[in-house]
Amino acid sequence: MRHSTSCERRLLGLLIGSALAQMAAAPARADSGVGTDTSPGNVLMPGAGLRVPALDPDGIGEAGVKRNPTGLLNAQPARVAEPADGEGWRWRGQVEGGGLKVGGDRDAAKLLEYRDLDSGLLLGGLRLQGDSADGRNYLDLSAASLGRDDGFATLSTGRYNGWRLKAFYNETPHVFTSGYRSLWNGIGSSRLTLSQLPAGPKAPATAASTDIAIGEAALAAPERTLSLLRQKGGLRLDLPLDESLSLFASFASEKRQGARPFGMVMGGGGGTGGVETAESIDYDTHEIYAGLQWNGERSSANLVMSASLFRNRIDTLTVESPLFLAAANGIASFPEAVFDLPPDNDYFNLKGEFAHAMPEWANARFTGVVSLASSRQDDTLIPMTRSSSAAVNGVAGGAWDTLASLSRDSAERRIDSRLYDFALALQPLAALDVKARLRRYETIDKSPQYWACNPLTGQWGRLINDGSGAVFAIPNATAGQNPAGTPATAYDTLRCDLDAIKALGLVPSAGNVNIGAPQYGLKQDNASLAGDWRLGRHRSLNLMLERETVQRENRERKRTWEDRLKAGWVDRDIASGTLRLSGEYARRRGSTYVADPYESFYSSSLGPTPSVSGVNAASWIHTSDLMRKFDLADRDTATLNARYNRALSDTMDLSFAALAREQRYPGSAYGRGGTQQLNSLNADWNWQPTTQTSVSATLGLQRSRMAQAGLQTNACVLGSNYYFYSDGSISTRATPTAAQTAAGISVIGSSGVVTGDNFEALCGSASDFSPLYPNSRRWTVEQKDDTRSAGFGLHHEFGRYRFEAHYGYVSGRTSTGYSYNAAALGLVTSGAPTDTELAALALIGSGLPDLRYRQHALDFNLVVTHTPKVYSRWLLRHERTRIADWHYDGVAANPTPSNNQQTYLDTGPQSYRATMLGVLIGVMF
Repeated sequence: MRHSTSCERRLLGLLIGSALAQMAAAPARADSGVGTDTSPGNVLMPGAGLRVPALDPDGIGEAGVKRNPTGLLNAQPARVAEPADGEGWRWRGQVEGGGLKVGGDRDAAKLLEYRDLDSGLLLGGLRLQGDSADGRNYLDLSAASLGRDDGFATLSTGRYNGWRLKAFYNETPHVFTSGYRSLWNGIGSSRLTLSQLPAGPKAPATAASTDIAIGEAALAAPERTLSLLRQKGGLRLDLPLDESLSLFASFASEKRQGARPFGMVMGGGGGTGGVETAESIDYDTHEIYAGLQWNGERSSANLVMSASLFRNRIDTLTVESPLFLAAANGIASFPEAVFDLPPDNDYFNLKGEFAHAMPEWANARFTGVVSLASSRQDDTLIPMTRSSSAAVNGVAGGAWDTLASLSRDSAERRIDSRLYDFALALQPLAALDVKARLRRYETIDKSPQYWACNPLTGQWGRLINDGSGAVFAIPNATAGQNPAGTPATAYDTLRCDLDAIKALGLVPSAGNVNIGAPQYGLKQDNASLAGDWRLGRHRSLNLMLERETVQRENRERKRTWEDRLKAGWVDRDIASGTLRLSGEYARRRGSTYVADPYESFYSSSLGPTPSVSGVNAASWIHTSDLMRKFDLADRDTATLNARYNRALSDTMDLSFAALAREQRYPGSAYGRGGTQQLNSLNADWNWQPTTQTSVSATLGLQRSRMAQAGLQTNACVLGSNYYFYSDGSISTRATPTAAQTAAGISVIGSSGVVTGDNFEALCGSASDFSPLYPNSRRWTVEQKDDTRSAGFGLHHEFGRYRFEAHYGYVSGRTSTGYSYNAAALGLVTSGAPTDTELAALALIGSGLPDLRYRQHALDFNLVVTHTPKVYSRWLLRHERTRIADWHYDGVAANPTPSNNQQTYLDTGPQSYRATMLGVLIGVMF
């Protein structure tokens, strides 16, 4: 279902004259660039493309350097050229054009991540402004880098204090990698075909020979770029109907096209191998927004309707598989994998807003918002395999290659949401403002329940990975567990009748087969009371108390509540500066935490729990009852913000900003725990000695820490007694081996015999002697991030020269530390350690290298005025970036390091040096 794209791009380019500056109040749901279109620009051409403008010595109406109401220095505005005299419209404008030369590592993905830096012609900037002779109408057009993948244009026209039309068009590239070695042709389309390797190799090929062949093909493949291009354009019209009523409407369209890295596995369980393939992208998003705005003497109201329509023009992606897989489920080979890509979906919203002022009642003001929204998608589902020979557990007639094998043909997904937000602001005293607010947001899942059952055969479960694996629930075949003679098809005969199957009272073969999809609902209530007390002319104190209550469906906690206390202090007369302090403390608690609320969606709900020795009961326990999810767990948060601004002189500012945040999870033994920290400090200096000169500098530091804990499962087989040894290892043997005895290892305890009556209590919780979750198999990970930044800027005008320079520096380091008991995890044994065991021990603590990122960027712009109407601009930008990511170490030389067909085709991000030199000629008119 592909369409021609070259003409589409040219057609979308015509939207330069029909593109929209997005409204701040329009929440586009499927748009990848929300909120960015009101400030067009790119790295070489920010600010509508015209760099280093001449500054206006009169500033904003008064000569000299001036400050804004916050006390900070104003940025000096650019000089506005006088329009040409004449009858009719009066015009003024400016156009720049020239060339750009890029040298160095110009193909590095990080250099090109969001910009087009090809050498060649460059439209530096275009600006056209006009006013009608009567001064009532205006037009403002700007553009830059047109013809490049990061070009943009904006248009604004209308009547002063009347109607106005705004438009925009922009393009943004996104380069994911420039080191991808493709095994396929057709990247960017709906079908990827292997260029050299056979699809679904069969005997005499083996897994080992296929692994070698894939590795050789990867090494022979040239490196290429995976990227997409985002093109967006739109319009907005504001039209006053009378003095109190106005109409506004907008339309925007975005296209994203290209490819990005994607993963593919085949086989059962965790899959065989794993190959980095490419996902083709061809998305369209259309946004429609319209409404009425009414303003009365005391009241105002808005009524807004909006829609966001997402369309994926590639419904499914078919990828030929180079992996060797054994026959399974009646299928002899697996030459391709089919992926159902993101579906078409729609979002609709109707919102009403109302405000009413009551000055006679303590200067009261009431505001209210009611919003109704609905998200919907009804994508046609795809069969679990394309093979007509598929058969599960020897049962024929499943038609697994057709939609008849599914419980329904399409997604039928619909989630509605409602928002009610009401506030009342009062001024009971001249120095006191009070505001109360009530807010409710809720989502309602109106989708029908989906069950994973084939209505043709009555089988519960799924074929996975295009039929190369299978996960199905059948009656347990362990002798004595179910009545003698119970067939494996006992569930099938009842044809997906869930209640009838449960009535059979048969223990299933496993308890962790997904048979249904849970549906989630949310109801969030916020109530707050805030006050702002002005203590004289220079100081104020503000306080806010808020409670948030959330009720959830099908989550570990049905209800959580969080209390927040916020306090702020502003002092505008402290050490000749302004100090702003704010602090917040929040405490979240909730109802009883049920670690596994999804029992009814697993095969364990089909019948009783197991009771016969030999049954592995681990699959009936889906998580430890001590595991906590961070969005529901008890949490304490403390935040402190501080900012200090000071005028060192009439022409110089200095400001500092600091943030300290700490989060604790007091009830989380497993999951995110410990103390999470985020601290930052920033300093800014600004000096404007004259209206023609400005100098600025900035320094930044940010550090964060996050920790979490997990537990590697062991086993929980009925009839077994598990013995725990002093080195952390676990065994069903009651006595140590000779090697263990020689190493001084002894038994320190046992679990007792696991039975059908006690396995849920014995195996379901972490403890020192838990068979499934022993504390000795606990692991922890701590991640620390350290980011430092610095910047310097200079702008100076001297005669016919204008000069601007910027320097930026960013350095980031991420360190990760692990702790675990290698013996408990079976990574080492008693006796002299092997090289592999020594490597496992070496990773404990700080054994993994740090991830590092460091960048220096230097930017120069020089404008030389040749005549009052002609000038030249010389630009130079140099970047030097170093990236160290150990995840990709060795991939370039050995893309198949594990001998199991696991294949890495992306060689990772590259360090680079690059220099950009441009010369442009500008003409003003």
